[in-house]
Amino acid sequence: MDIRRLTHFIALAEEGRFAVAAERVHLSQAAFSRSIQALEQRMGLKLFDRGAKGASLTPAGEVVLRRARTLVLDARNLQRDIELVRLGDAGEIVFGAAPIPAAVIVPELLCQLRQQNPGLVTRVHLGNLPTLLAQLDAQQIDFCLGDPRLVPPQARYERVPLGKQVAALYARGDHPLADAAQVDAVAMRRFGVATITISPALLEGVAVLYGFRDCADFPLVVECDDLGTLVHLATRTDVLALLPCVVGDAHTQALCRLPTTTPQLPMADVHAIWLGGRTLSPSAQRAIELAKRLGGEGGASA
Repeated sequence: MDIRRLTHFIALAEEGRFAVAAERVHLSQAAFSRSIQALEQRMGLKLFDRGAKGASLTPAGEVVLRRARTLVLDARNLQRDIELVRLGDAGEIVFGAAPIPAAVIVPELLCQLRQQNPGLVTRVHLGNLPTLLAQLDAQQIDFCLGDPRLVPPQARYERVPLGKQVAALYARGDHPLADAAQVDAVAMRRFGVATITISPALLEGVAVLYGFRDCADFPLVVECDDLGTLVHLATRTDVLALLPCVVGDAHTQALCRLPTTTPQLPMADVHAIWLGGRTLSPSAQRAIELAKRLGGEGGASA
C-alpha cells in the first residue's frame, strides 16, 4: 500500500476540495488529482463522489478512511522508531503544558533538563488541554502535561500520573478581605472569582466546597488560561483569584492567601499524556520522569 497516496486520500477526505487538499500536501492540483485517481484504480473502488461543491466520500471511501488513518499513523511511528534507534536519542523534545503544570512543574523541569542534558533542545507549547491534544494528534508535540479529566475517553492516548496540585483563594495585600477572619460565599460573591478554564464537573465540585449551590451559583467573573494574567488581575483589582498554591506563594509580596472553609482545594490531577502507539524518545522519557518527581514534590509541598 502506498502510504504517500493514502496521505493524499486522507487530506482530500478531511478538506473536501482538491485545491485545498493539494496545497496541504504541497502538490499541484493536477499531480494531486492523478494521485487520487491512481489510488482508486489500484483499489478498484470509487472513493469519492465529485461535484460542484467538492469531493465527498463514498461508502467505500468511509471504510478505507478508517483503515488509512491507522496505516499512516503506524508508518509515521515506524519511521520515528527507526530514527530513534539510528540516532540513539532525538536530541530535541517538544512538549505542551496546560496552565497549572506550566506554572508549577515546567519552570523547574526546564532548569533540570538544561543541567542534566545541556545538548538537548527543548521546545515548550503552552495552551489549554484541548489545543494541546490537537497538537498531539498532529504529532507536533511529543507529549503534554494536563488534567486527564479534560481528555475525551479515547483509547489512542497513553498517560502516566505526575501528581495532584491544590489551589487556594488569593487577593492583593491591601484587599478589603485581606484581614478577614474567614472569607465565605457571601464575600466571594461580592468581589467575584477569577480562575483558569476548568471542566463543568470540576467547577461544580469547587462551587460546593466553597458553599455554593452549584456551578451556576458560583461567582465566576474571569476565566483565563494564563496564570500570570490572573495574578496581575488580582494585584490590580478587587477580584479574588483561585490559583495553584505554589503560584500564590511565589507572589507573596503582591498577593495573600485568604482564609476559607476550604484552605486548599484539589485543583488538578496532572498527567503526562502522549499518543498511543508512538514511541517516546529517551529524552522525552527522562523529561516525564523528572516531571513526575517535580509534580509529586509540588503537590506535597502545597
